[in-house]
Amino acid sequence: MEPGRGSPSVLPLWPRPRRQPALWPTLAALALLSSIAEGEASLGPAPSSPVPREGPVPAPAPPCRLRSQLVPVRALGLGHHSDELVRFRFCSGSCRRARSPHDLSLASLLGAGALRPPPGSRPVSQPCCRPTRYEAVSFMDVNSTWRTVDRLSATACGCLG
Repeated sequence: MEPGRGSPSVLPLWPRPRRQPALWPTLAALALLSSIAEGEASLGPAPSSPVPREGPVPAPAPPCRLRSQLVPVRALGLGHHSDELVRFRFCSGSCRRARSPHDLSLASLLGAGALRPPPGSRPVSQPCCRPTRYEAVSFMDVNSTWRTVDRLSATACGCLG
């Protein structure tokens, strides 16, 4: 007896769709490869380095973003005596893509020796990753007193300078 026929308790088999080759995954892969090829073509030829590099190529610096870590209150360096850990948020990463015309010109002038900064100073020719907003952090000290430090932990980051 064929499955799905003859017994009233068995549901009838619906017509099965014809099997088609995996067309959508193939089209998606082709579209992805096409967009990558177009992106590389628009970038132009890669600049050649006069000195061949040995060893692995260094990974690009991660972008500027907010990070966090649990740290002991005593390690904050603010003079508070507490055995608690607090979540300290900070900014870290690269801001190279955010360079302004000022940054580019300053780097060029410094590199050519056309600008002489005053002794003991060091001009920065690129923006740096810094907090743009802060929050207060509260903790209990060793005397069971609640302490709050304003503007201690970052809540947002940006490329400043």
